Amino acid sequence: MATPTTHRSGGGPVERARVPALDGLRGLCALAVLVFHVSYSSGVMHHYSDPREDVWGYLTAGMGVFLPPFFVLSGLMLYLPFARRTLIDSAPKPPLLPFLWRRVLRIVPAFWLVTVVVIVALNYDKIDGPWYVLRPLLMIHFFVRTEWIIGLDPTWTVPAEMVFYLSLPAVAWIAHRLARRVEDPARRMRRMFWPIAVLVLVGAGWTAYCFLPAMAADVWYLNFFPFGYVGFFAGGMALAVLTAYGEATGRTPALYRAAARRPLAFWAAAAVAYALNVPQPFGRPGTGDWGALAQQMVLHVLFFVFAVLLVIPVVAPGARSRTVDAVLTNRPMVFLGRISYGIYLWHVFFIHVVLQNGWIFGTTAVPDAVLRGQVGFWPMVVVSLAGSVVAASISFYALEQPISRRLRTLFDRPAPPADVPPRSEPGAAEPRVLTKA
Repeated sequence: MATPTTHRSGGGPVERARVPALDGLRGLCALAVLVFHVSYSSGVMHHYSDPREDVWGYLTAGMGVFLPPFFVLSGLMLYLPFARRTLIDSAPKPPLLPFLWRRVLRIVPAFWLVTVVVIVALNYDKIDGPWYVLRPLLMIHFFVRTEWIIGLDPTWTVPAEMVFYLSLPAVAWIAHRLARRVEDPARRMRRMFWPIAVLVLVGAGWTAYCFLPAMAADVWYLNFFPFGYVGFFAGGMALAVLTAYGEATGRTPALYRAAARRPLAFWAAAAVAYALNVPQPFGRPGTGDWGALAQQMVLHVLFFVFAVLLVIPVVAPGARSRTVDAVLTNRPMVFLGRISYGIYLWHVFFIHVVLQNGWIFGTTAVPDAVLRGQVGFWPMVVVSLAGSVVAASISFYALEQPISRRLRTLFDRPAPPADVPPRSEPGAAEPRVLTKA
């Protein structure tokens, strides 16, 4: 999945990640999440309150595993410059203000657009003051116990991402202080895993806390807090550490060597994790018993395993697979990946459009669970996919890209004069090119 460059460090090639595969992976996950929500709203999905015995109902119920790979990719791409700084002596320190500013430009314009449209189109009759609109615009709508804003259902991930953006520099600083006390790159790498392991434990611990039997009344409020999902970001951060270590030493980590030898074995293992998450035999999460808690913790682990295994063959140096290429690097999937953030934001809005649920249809918007099964799967998936692709494309090319081009360098430091080259050390490794738009 990567094409080698001619640069070497410590005797090993530095690989250049192929961006189309990463875009394609985002597109694949966006499609799966769309199918997951359409399956629920159309009544196809197997659900505790409305069980289905057919295979398709069970398979679509398991597609929730395709959301955590977005978090893993964020953790990988955004932590990688910080990991390089710690493991590669010549790597520059990522400037904090430009980093945060570009993250704001990446997620805020599209999110504000969909928020305004959803509130006006579906929830206009519910507006009871400025706070109703300001809560989602400030990204605190899932931190305040109040009425659900219909159509913004999946946007709990936006404040989760923002919290990760804001906390990442602090976590990176801690890892840097721990690791730079030793000279050996392998020991540095192991020390960098310490705060990452803490984040994984925080994610599991918060999830366990939310689903304790005593928390049954609050579970679906507390579960949308970012703390339960920080472990998925940490999984991506761990991959960033491995990538930076390979660049610093020229020695490909064992996990990446295994992925280079058998990339499809990782996807096969991910498929097993997906299959294990489908039946959910221990209980219904959130019902306030110990079986439900056990079920949720099993799902948490399977989601983590699936996400990491799905990503590894796409970013591991030398991992090449015609099957993976065929799935991820075809033009439609790459295009969907480029606008995947918009697809994720818009698709639930169009589900409510199909259900004719909201102010523009002369009704008071209600949760889609109330209208579940009133429209079939295929009409709903066609309209929601087409609508979200069109809306996401307009948002991306008419709003997000122009704003990014005009403003992304606002806080960048001026480049050094051409006759004064930046400081570097002889033989310094060239960073592996992994970028996040």
